[in-house]
Amino acid sequence: MTDRAVSSTIGLVLLLTLTVVGAGVVVGLGATALDDVQRQTSVDRAEHAMTLLDARTAVVGLGEGSTQTVRLGRTTTGDYVADSDTGWLRIEHTNYTAGRTETIYNASLGSVSYRTDDTTVAYQGGGVWRQQGGGTAMVSPPAFHYRGTTLTLPVLRVRSDDAAGGETTATVRRDGELTRIYPTQAADDTDGTGAPYDVDNVDGSTRRYDNPVRNGSVSVTVHSEYYRGWADYFRTRTTGNVSADDANRTATVVLETTGETGAFPYQEEGGSVPVRGVAEGHSVTDFRTTIRGGGSNGNGNGGGNGNGGGNGNFNNLYASYYVEEGDRAYEVIVALPTGIGGNYCKNGPDDVNLRMDIYYHDESTAEGVHHWTDDTISSVSGPTQLACEDGSPVIRLDLTSPNQNFTYGSSSVDEETAIDWDTLDDGSGPDPITFAHAGDDDDGSTTYDDGDEQTLRILTRHYFAMFDSDFDLRVHHGPGGSGNARINVANSGGVLRYDTGGDGSSITYLHVTENNVTVELN
Repeated sequence: MTDRAVSSTIGLVLLLTLTVVGAGVVVGLGATALDDVQRQTSVDRAEHAMTLLDARTAVVGLGEGSTQTVRLGRTTTGDYVADSDTGWLRIEHTNYTAGRTETIYNASLGSVSYRTDDTTVAYQGGGVWRQQGGGTAMVSPPAFHYRGTTLTLPVLRVRSDDAAGGETTATVRRDGELTRIYPTQAADDTDGTGAPYDVDNVDGSTRRYDNPVRNGSVSVTVHSEYYRGWADYFRTRTTGNVSADDANRTATVVLETTGETGAFPYQEEGGSVPVRGVAEGHSVTDFRTTIRGGGSNGNGNGGGNGNGGGNGNFNNLYASYYVEEGDRAYEVIVALPTGIGGNYCKNGPDDVNLRMDIYYHDESTAEGVHHWTDDTISSVSGPTQLACEDGSPVIRLDLTSPNQNFTYGSSSVDEETAIDWDTLDDGSGPDPITFAHAGDDDDGSTTYDDGDEQTLRILTRHYFAMFDSDFDLRVHHGPGGSGNARINVANSGGVLRYDTGGDGSSITYLHVTENNVTVELN
């Protein structure tokens, strides 16, 4: 009996012990779970509050109101902090001038954040970011608006330092007037043209920021705790070159400029005109060039309206533009007859026949070389002319003229071309070709056989459309075997205009403003 009584007592003690321990475990686990729920609820509430703060700050920062108040709610596990020194944004234009990088903008962003032990929800740069477990997610997008080839970037900066816990309210106020960074505009722009003006640099020099953006590339770099979120956003908005630097905690997007649309200087032999950001289809609207003879004196301009220097000799002159990109090649060449020397202008210009050829080849297709020619061009009338100015000959070409016809299937220029078309042609004669671009001057299903005609305008627009959005238009020129032609490169030039496309990697127009706010936390 005694043994049984002892066993019963021990069993009861063990049972009570297990009950107490189990209850403690349940209470402990329940308390932990409750803490997790409270923490998550607090973070979710902070996300909602920051998104509302984002919207109200945009109203103030972009000038639609001077003051906004946002109830951020009660914090249970963290505090709200405004910091004017967190993060920065830099905009640079590489090759702003030849070989030079211009820093257009470089300033701190600041932030308003809610922080717990392992999670941060922050407003920065016009966006809301959530950082947890080493990763960053975007809650709402920053003020970085890219569409087509236009980047609009209102830099929203927090210019105050404050902190609060518990039931918190944020008061957002504008800090000064909006500052225009790019393009710069005259303060007395009464006619509404937005004329640019020169801005003084600290070294006494001046700079001018004007649209469209030309040359090189434009980069936007953000240094931030949330740099990976910025990088992810750059990738969703553009197809530019986006990189994230873990060591420096920066995200960078690089957008290439769309090149020269408009006037361009004529190039020396082998030089090129950069063509960037061309829209798909028949996007070339204007392509003209003026080639002047004589010396190199005088001041040229892209429109080709300068004066030639000295008597020119265009004897056996030929000149071409050509493109070689991947499997595709294109060239348009004009050739002058023998005898176009100094006496051509001295005695008064005669009506002589000029010759032009157009070539195209695509190695990836079974078609041979496309040959187009016009060998009876009047030198004194029409879109291709050989004129005289100040005693020197001048060639004028309008490569987008609808008033000059070319015949498919043969060539007439026997001077040296930039591309050796003979090596690309199998000699079997012209194959039928079909133009498959739909546009305002092509129905998209036109087939050409030997002897068919088409205008120079359609041919230029069609063959330019066969290349990608970025390529180099190169220049080739020289005298024939018995010629001694001289080109006044400085006074020669051209005009090339084309529609730019929104492929996500190019920039034509840049709009940057600085918008400062203060955030008071109570």
